[in-house]
Parts: sequence; C-alpha cells; structure tokens
Amino acid sequence: MKAQPGGRLVVVDDEPVILNVLRSVLADEPWDVAFAANGAEAKAAMDAGVDVLLTDKNLPDINGLELIRYARECTEDAEAIVLTGYASLDTALEALKLEAFDYIVKPPRDVFEIPKKVRAAFERQHIRRENRRLLRELSERNEALETALSELRRTQSELIQSEKLAGIGTLAAGVAHEISSPLFGVMGLAEAIVDEDNLADIHEYAGEIVSYSRAIKEIVVGLTGYARDAKGDSDTPVDLTAAARDAVRLVVRSGAASEQAISVDAAEAWVQARSGELQQIFVNLVRNAAEAAGPAGHVWVNIAFDGDTVVATVADDGPGLPEDAVSQVFDPFFTTKAPGQGTGLGLNIVYRLVTRYRGAITAGNRPEGGAVFTVRLPATEAP
Repeated sequence: MKAQPGGRLVVVDDEPVILNVLRSVLADEPWDVAFAANGAEAKAAMDAGVDVLLTDKNLPDINGLELIRYARECTEDAEAIVLTGYASLDTALEALKLEAFDYIVKPPRDVFEIPKKVRAAFERQHIRRENRRLLRELSERNEALETALSELRRTQSELIQSEKLAGIGTLAAGVAHEISSPLFGVMGLAEAIVDEDNLADIHEYAGEIVSYSRAIKEIVVGLTGYARDAKGDSDTPVDLTAAARDAVRLVVRSGAASEQAISVDAAEAWVQARSGELQQIFVNLVRNAAEAAGPAGHVWVNIAFDGDTVVATVADDGPGLPEDAVSQVFDPFFTTKAPGQGTGLGLNIVYRLVTRYRGAITAGNRPEGGAVFTVRLPATEAP
C-alpha cells in the first residue's frame, strides 16, 4: 500500500459545531493537525508551519481568502481548501484566483469526503515537491555533465596536441636533414660573397641565397603549421587537397618515404575545418602507410567527390591489416607495431578529428593487397 504524504494541516472555522465535526473526522489521520476558531489563531498556528490550510471563507476577524495568502507567505507551495456556506460561482472564482485546491459547502453532505479532499491536497503538494526535487537534481547532474564534458574536451585537445608534438619527433630528424642542404648552400655562398669583387657574381650568389632561404622557410612553415596548437582557431573553409599535399611533403622530408613512392591524385575539395588538424590527419595516415609499405612499397592518396561528400583514401601495398585488427585500429592504445615503436594513439586521434568535423573514417584491406583508410567529410564551398 502506498504511503500517505505527511505534513502539517491547519483547520480554521468560527462555528464550534463545525470545528468539532472536523476534529472528529480528522482524528485518525496521520497529519500534524492544528485547529483554530478564528483568523488570529489560524495565523499563529501557521507561523509554526503549514502545508495544507482548511479554512472557512467568512471569519469574524479575517477573511478566509486572506488567510490563504498568509499561508503562502509562510509556505510558498501551501495548498488550501475553502469551507463556505454559500456555494456560488463567485466563491468558486475567488478560490480559483488564489489557486485553492478545492472548496467544500457547509454543511457537507458527507463529512468523510473532507479527509479525502485533504489527502488529495497533500498528494498534489507531494507530487509538486517531488517534481521540483527531480528538476533540481536533473539540473545539478546536467551541470556536472557539462563540467565533465568541458574537461573531456580540454583533455582531448591536449591529447591531440601532445600526439602532434610526439609526431614531430619522428619528422624532426628528416626535416633537419632537409634543411641542412640549403643551409650549407647559404653559408657557402655568403662566405663566397665576402671575397668576391665581381658585382655580377655577387648578384648571382645573392639570388641563390634567397632561393635557398625560401626553401628553408617553406620547410619550417610547414613544420610549425603542423605543430601549432589549433584550439584557439575556428573552423573555416580549408582546401583539403592542399592540406594532404602539405602532409605528404612533411612525410617525405622526414625520410619516411621518397617523393616517388607516394602518388597523389586529388581534385580541389574544400571542407569546414582547421587546416592544422586536417594536416595532422593526413600526416598520420600517410606516414603509417609508408611505414607499412616499406622502402620498396608505394602509397596512393586519392581525393574525390561522392555527391556532397569529399572522399579521401590513403592506400598502400604493404601486408595489410590483420582481420582481427580492422575493427580495433581506431581504439586508443591499440597498435600493430612492435613494442616501443608506436603510442597506439595516432589513429585514435585521427578518428576523433574526423568525427569532430561530422565525418567518418573506415579501415580495410585492398583486394590487390595492402591497407586502405577512407575518410569522408561534408564538402563546403570554396571561399
């Protein structure tokens, strides 16, 4: 049997006979009941607490409707039932204006209806209070979830950046070698200019220095663009093909593959994203493909359209993915590389970045042999 909602009931009526009847019919109820013979006594009783007020409408000192207002001052959600000897439309309307739960005509036809109506008033109050409690709890949990989500996004952003910086360690040695050649050229030509008297030769040497310097700048800009923390950037239309080609250049300069070992077949395609993060996607995919294919292998990068979707594939002719690994390659810390040769986070971060841009990525094996990764992103218009 459902437990009855408890609370404090204040009953007020200036007719002793009616008040005694109410005492009798409410004697066995579980509520804390206070009885009053006039408005002043009722106010004093309500000062000690009130959940439901059962009041006569016409009292000698204070109008019953005024007592309802006072009850709401004591308890904001207090319920009220009005006792009246004059059942009329005006009485009902007045009670409704004050949001009274019900009204009872005196003398009541069935006195045992009174406890039922009081019980119903307590139940409605209980339901309202429970609803408010649940809403409060829901709001608190929602706030906690928002805080947790914000923290998760911050952690994810840091994880993406740390993996990007870890990738620079792999790229750095090859890039340093790539820079060293034009740098030696710059140094040699600069030394030659010091001892050169022929103005035409000096101009030629200076032109070559500028050319070498531009080559170094291009390499450094590509690397710093890849390393930059993108969390402060906003999504803008980005040339996906340019990001893929920049990534291929970084992988080639790192020594992971030769320029001849990577083929790029790409249509001009624009997506709403951050250029540094698109570059990170392709650096991871192309570098993994080059490592899987080996020194004698080949990597294919293809970018095309499928309706309003840009489809980018990175394929290789290596040994392919083990069948039991296809469904796990995007899981964090999962790797098919030998211990110590990978963090197991690269493809997981690629997955996170792709899904951030409302895209999808899948992994599989080519019929001819080797692995293929397919990235699908919503296309956007060129700026």
